[in-house]
Amino acid sequence: MTISLERPGTGAPHGPDTRAGIGEVARHAEVADRAGVADLADLAENPLEHLQKIERLGEPEVPAEPAERRQQSLAGGALILAGIVVVAANLRLGVSSTGPLLDQLRDRLHLGGAVVTLLPTLWVVIFAFAGPAGSWLARRHGAGSVLAASLAILVAGSAVRGIPDVPGLLAGSVLAGTGIALGNVLLPVVVRTYFPHRVGAVTGLYSTMIALGSTVAAGIAVPLSDTFGGPSGGLEFWTLPALVALLLWTASRGRRRDRDTRAAHPAHGPGQPHIPLTAAAKSKLAWAMTLAFGLQSMAGYVIMGWLPTVLHESGMSQAGAGTVLSVMFAVNTPLSFLVPLTAAKLRSQRPLALALGAVFALGFGCLMVAPVSLAYVAAVLIGVGMAAFPLVLTMIGLRGGTPAGTAALSAFSQSAGYLIAAVGPIMFGILGHALHSWTVPLGVMAAVVLVQGLVAAYVGSPERGTFAPAGSSIGPTT
Repeated sequence: MTISLERPGTGAPHGPDTRAGIGEVARHAEVADRAGVADLADLAENPLEHLQKIERLGEPEVPAEPAERRQQSLAGGALILAGIVVVAANLRLGVSSTGPLLDQLRDRLHLGGAVVTLLPTLWVVIFAFAGPAGSWLARRHGAGSVLAASLAILVAGSAVRGIPDVPGLLAGSVLAGTGIALGNVLLPVVVRTYFPHRVGAVTGLYSTMIALGSTVAAGIAVPLSDTFGGPSGGLEFWTLPALVALLLWTASRGRRRDRDTRAAHPAHGPGQPHIPLTAAAKSKLAWAMTLAFGLQSMAGYVIMGWLPTVLHESGMSQAGAGTVLSVMFAVNTPLSFLVPLTAAKLRSQRPLALALGAVFALGFGCLMVAPVSLAYVAAVLIGVGMAAFPLVLTMIGLRGGTPAGTAALSAFSQSAGYLIAAVGPIMFGILGHALHSWTVPLGVMAAVVLVQGLVAAYVGSPERGTFAPAGSSIGPTT
């Protein structure tokens, strides 16, 4: 059989040149065989890398034209942003809906005093212990992928909470709290990763959705309980929006894959070095951020967990107490967008932090004086003061410096901060029941938010610098 290396129609003669061509083909075949063996060896050594290549075969190709690439990038960014928004809306639904139903849960499930005191505190304890895993998992698997897993856990937990008994309520709360804890830590990292030049705006947007979710959940918790035959059915309803968030975030997977892979495997791309939490433990900035986060979270979870009870025991109906809580979150909703946007543009966030702390304390003061007649005045003031939460989230992104620095600072400040916050609901409930009055606990919380404003002002000073400057893997210790 004669093999011609010439194109058909060239009329090349079959002679010595042809024999040389046959030898060349044989040589190339031998090289190809050796390359194939090398490929098989490489496949055996690096199976994950090859599997990732196979998975990417089904993804849309990057267009050659700059205009098409830009259009695809904008579409991908919009899908990721939509996912962030819906995920954020789910991060307080289960928490905010529990407070207005606490009395119903106690009566329907025959909860003891210990369980009633534990429920508002359980969330922050879970956040403290589950949060650090977010940074560790994100480094290995990518923040976006871990966030998807956290949503699946939230869906499962929300469903289990609907089981009308104490074990179901507690087990579901632990699962849901774990999913929320991971989301709390990962959202600032996701924002810093995908929108590094829009930290203030995107943080403001997702903070607004957290506040909006809290508003809706607090406002319709009691009507949902009436509609679905009791508080357990009302809690189970929140499985649906968690499932929607999971589906939407999963839909953005193709747009997130490349960045997630680089973040999880820096050797495959220009990823950021990992910063251990021990580095944060040596940083005064990280500890100050932790205290600021912990104290504002303490106030927030006291409000979500105990305010409806305070108002109800002072003479207000359960539905009315839920409405006051909803008004509080409604006031906070636009500020959750405006405060981060403003803070990101300011050279120093100190004046903003001090003002929010003072207004927050004044709101608790109104509840001390007249919890029912001044309830809506207090709701407005506390709603403004609670903007300390998006302010601290924004400062985590601003002071983090890099995605790796933000991940470490977010994990450290939230995990240790939630341990601080866990003291609040327990202390508030014990003091209130021991003294048969809510005046002293409310006074303690007024002092707490004043201190929080001072610490946040310290963090907001431009003199603090950033935790992880560009090109550095370890943050400052001053």
